[in-house]
Amino acid sequence: MHFFYIESYGCQMNLADSESITGILIASGMEQTPLPQRADLIIINTCTVRESAVTRVHAQIARFKPLKQHNKGLRIAVAGCLAQEEQERIFERLPFIDYVIGPDKYRFLAELTEHRAITVSSNNDGRDFYMDIEPVRTAGTNAWIPIMRGCNNFCSYCIVPYVRGREESKSVAAVLDEVKKAVDKGFKEFTLLGQNVNSYASDNIGFAGLLRSVDSVPGVRRLRFMTSHPKDLSDEVIACFGALPSLCEFLHLPMQSGSDRVLARMNRGYTRTAYVRTISKLRDRVPNIALSTDVLSGFPGETAEDHRETLNLLREVLFDSAFMFVYSPRKGTHAAELSDDVDRAEKVRRINEIIALQMEITKRKNQACVGREEEVLVEGISPRDPNQVTSRTRGFKNVIFMAAPDLIGKILRVRITGSTGWALQGEVLS
Repeated sequence: MHFFYIESYGCQMNLADSESITGILIASGMEQTPLPQRADLIIINTCTVRESAVTRVHAQIARFKPLKQHNKGLRIAVAGCLAQEEQERIFERLPFIDYVIGPDKYRFLAELTEHRAITVSSNNDGRDFYMDIEPVRTAGTNAWIPIMRGCNNFCSYCIVPYVRGREESKSVAAVLDEVKKAVDKGFKEFTLLGQNVNSYASDNIGFAGLLRSVDSVPGVRRLRFMTSHPKDLSDEVIACFGALPSLCEFLHLPMQSGSDRVLARMNRGYTRTAYVRTISKLRDRVPNIALSTDVLSGFPGETAEDHRETLNLLREVLFDSAFMFVYSPRKGTHAAELSDDVDRAEKVRRINEIIALQMEITKRKNQACVGREEEVLVEGISPRDPNQVTSRTRGFKNVIFMAAPDLIGKILRVRITGSTGWALQGEVLS
């Protein structure tokens, strides 16, 4: 018996891909191990969306090098977006690597035998949705369901269209089949995944139609999706909120900047006014909808006034949470050709100001939840206290409370009793 070990970095799509990789390798006769020291094959599924992610991944890969000294038969594969972007350059930086394999070539992993083998997608290749592969799901309560791959938007800072290719959608029938199989395995919550889910189109059905179809599947208790591009979030999709019983009152909608000038340089395709209008439509449909966002600070040409406009938009929208990043150039993107004229110290100052503001907003938002009754899905044991469990509200807020492990996977009603800033505390209602 041969063993494999896999680590994943980056977005939820990478997690879903790793579940497919696991299915492919198990079907080939291999067995998964949680111990890299025991593995005959190590796969690192990588992210390249930001420079910091690439640096971190290179460091993580390097830590496996000593294992080859003790196991001459060990093979190490770099998979994912970094593999697709760097290709043979990976062998130059990490000469102990055996395989480089892109996101649409995972089914060949079990067949690779040559040292320094590369298999990545060309521009003429289609997407591989691995529809014949049974994913081995690692998230015990939530099923990741990829519905499309690729992106056509070419935001000026983003490497994704170059490493994930152009948009292609999975058929409605294939999506529903995967959802039904996950329901049969006991999953209650489903997250539809894509680089831009709002662009989904298959069988003359758009994303709103797909949402309605998934909502109608018996056993689907909770439905989420990511990631959404603001310019493609249609009124038809917005109308699904509050109308589809399973669709959770939560949306991640990246704003990136509050400045129209910066948004134009980013090639985002919307204005601040249009973004705020979309938020208003969502809150008209579901007043208590929870919203999260992405903020990219220090983009080339960003002025102090642009930064203030971003802060003001955060104050205006009042997001429940946010992912906040400092801009770093990605080779091959249009933005990488721009003068990166915001110095490092100023970038750090600005992102710290953004983080401090959002932390205060999140704290106030969470404190406002105290006393409410919420539906939660119990996800697992708290890493800090084995007598407590972690759970998620429909608004994607983390709630921790005293409960037995046999409640994992159950949907319960709880009362929110306290807030610790990023998380909520609760008690089960009888």
